[in-house]
Amino acid sequence: MLHEVAPALRPGGVFVHIGVHPCFCGGFADRADADAVVIRPGYLDSRWTTASWTDQGIRDKVGAMHWPLPELLHAFLPAGLLFEQFIEGGAPTPTVLAARTRKP
Repeated sequence: MLHEVAPALRPGGVFVHIGVHPCFCGGFADRADADAVVIRPGYLDSRWTTASWTDQGIRDKVGAMHWPLPELLHAFLPAGLLFEQFIEGGAPTPTVLAARTRKP
């Protein structure tokens, strides 16, 4: 869906993606120990899933698309967006990933 973003931006326009960190959240991420996330098999599988590391969110109720980090980042390139900055948020292990991009 990122291919729909670039045409909506003026040259030099900025697009910011803020989402769940694909490496440390999802049904494959065992967060039972707050100090050490264990990544179970399934992280590398791109798919729609309702598996979640918590029952306090929306993913386990309606589902979400999981993309491993490389697949998520590569989706910006054919859309013609150039990366400017990445930020991770959450402690002690990131739960949020943000990317700032710009249309050339």
